[in-house]
Amino acid sequence: MSPSSQERVFRKGYAAELLRIAESDLGTVEYLLEGLAQGRIRGESYFFAVQQCLEKALKAVLVHREIPVPMVHDLGVLLAKVPRECEPPFGYEIGALTEFAAARRYEEFALEWGLEEAKEALGLGTSAVDWAKGVIAQA
Repeated sequence: MSPSSQERVFRKGYAAELLRIAESDLGTVEYLLEGLAQGRIRGESYFFAVQQCLEKALKAVLVHREIPVPMVHDLGVLLAKVPRECEPPFGYEIGALTEFAAARRYEEFALEWGLEEAKEALGLGTSAVDWAKGVIAQA
């Protein structure tokens, strides 16, 4: 299957909906941080929510810019589609969160990501949502 056959063009107005979902996912991340710090939730669940926030923010920008959206959860692939003139304030380090989009949700691992990484991930989510808002507002 070719990469272009795995992409979809959405109506431009869908970008606002994706951005609202990203903001909601960010709210979930903020809420879950306390539970993570108290050991009441799985780290995999927390980082999955961060991954989802980043994915929706990236896809919102692609939709807004009328760029075909790869129908994948790989943050690196999505980031590579973002045009240079609206590059986000983060780079390919977000790709490390891609693993939480699949297997990490369904299996328990010896998670090497601690509270400091969780706070950094929250910062990435906040940065992604703010960046996407700015790009979409430039319309």
